[in-house]
Amino acid sequence: MLVLKGSVKSIVSSLICIGLLSSIVMACSSTTDTPSSTTAASTAPGASTASAAPAKAAPVSIKMFNRVNANVVIDNNPVIAEAEKLANVKLSVEAPPINNYVEKLQVMMASGDLPDLVYNWGGADANLEKWSKDGLLTPLDDKIAKYPNLTKNITKEMWDAVKSINDGKTYIIPRTNVVNHWGYMVNQQWLNKLNLKAPTTLDEFTNVCKAFTNNDPDGNGKADTYCLSLSNPSLGSNTVWNSTFFLASAFNLPIINGVKDTDGAYKIREKMSGYIPFLTYLKGLNEQKLIDPEYLINKIYVDQEKLNQNRVGIIYSHQYAVMANLAKDKESDKKYSYQPVLKDTKGVAMDLVTPAVWGGWMIPKSSKNVDGVLKFLDWGNTTEANTLFQLGTKGLTFDSYDPATKNISRTADQATKLASTTSTYMTLANAIDGNPAIIEGADTVDRLNMYKAQLDAAMKQMTVVNVPAVRSPKILNLNTAIPDLVKKKDDQELKYLMGTLTLQQFKDFLEKEWYPATADAEKEYVDYMNKQGK
Repeated sequence: MLVLKGSVKSIVSSLICIGLLSSIVMACSSTTDTPSSTTAASTAPGASTASAAPAKAAPVSIKMFNRVNANVVIDNNPVIAEAEKLANVKLSVEAPPINNYVEKLQVMMASGDLPDLVYNWGGADANLEKWSKDGLLTPLDDKIAKYPNLTKNITKEMWDAVKSINDGKTYIIPRTNVVNHWGYMVNQQWLNKLNLKAPTTLDEFTNVCKAFTNNDPDGNGKADTYCLSLSNPSLGSNTVWNSTFFLASAFNLPIINGVKDTDGAYKIREKMSGYIPFLTYLKGLNEQKLIDPEYLINKIYVDQEKLNQNRVGIIYSHQYAVMANLAKDKESDKKYSYQPVLKDTKGVAMDLVTPAVWGGWMIPKSSKNVDGVLKFLDWGNTTEANTLFQLGTKGLTFDSYDPATKNISRTADQATKLASTTSTYMTLANAIDGNPAIIEGADTVDRLNMYKAQLDAAMKQMTVVNVPAVRSPKILNLNTAIPDLVKKKDDQELKYLMGTLTLQQFKDFLEKEWYPATADAEKEYVDYMNKQGK
């Protein structure tokens, strides 16, 4: 029986999918794509020539802490019940709302009362390093090889990306994901009404921003719209650096580590040639009141809410967001379009792609079911599990499914049940061999074709650059090594954006405080990247 411990109601996330009954799952007989079974043979007393049928092992009880969009009703959930049967487990799931999951996770990890399986959204982040150093997590290196699906579906690049920078050990099982191409989502109806095209350059973006703010794109006769909004996923950096991939690209400013500056050298972000110009541009948008005035304090998905409320016209997103947004706006495919990152001054739209990992699964050292949990995760990295969690159960959430084309047939009632039954947040692995079972929200041929057309058009405009995972300890440990200065640096950035700090004052802080404090970390990072030969 499933035990509910968490909240089950909140805003549906941007990625909503459904699971599939095992009876229609492909490749069920593969020795490395299905869970292995445990049997115990016994002989009845006095029997000489016959033995009893193998007895099925008792289900493994697993307490699980997961970041699930709380519109999914966990209690008596048919998808979870099917997963329990297929994986031979009994699950007790605690699922805090997405908006404060990170805070709840930190409180739970500090409590000392830990479950058997914990999802860490940030993957091998500073939190994981601290928890492993504090002895809260199980090192998994000696166990992983026993589980064929974990070694098959999770690539060496992904494993390397999660090794501890403190001791080189593995404390987290990567949650495989599809490759996300981060661009932006725009209100296409507003563009059409104002006779504009989706911007591809900074100048075009600025013009669209002014039109979206000043030219009444929603036609209500009020000055109540803005061009752009951002939100903060609370993953250890301020809103600016979590929501602006597509815009920073126009300044040749990589948001992530592992990318060279325009002069061919590796540097910390604050020394990149595009750093000050990018912040200055955002400052200008703010001064002209073209950007949502609450952009510095928005919590996760608030920008999406404002887009759906016709309050803003552009937010950052990846290629799946338009169709996934159908769960929040039934007209999403008619109203919005996905667009690539902006081009830089040389006309290059740089699509920076990191290892396709969406956080990962930690097993606390206090768990008495480590091998049982690993077996469950091993099953989770199969086509059977992925399809179940992404599609749901036949008859309840869909009528038919073609894995080759990813075409799904479902009624309106089944579509309604989708959001309360499962989602991509429920998956143990969100991709098998890099591919999802479905394109979330694209549940008709027309929507599937629209998704493919928008992605194809975007990819033709972008230059893909694969960025390796950076495991340079000092640069990754800045938040814990100099937390007060990191916070001060964030505050200085935001004060500059809001106009309460002059450019000279901001530069003085960088020169006198930030650069000296991060010099050793930068040197280690530069040496690390140069040794990679990238």
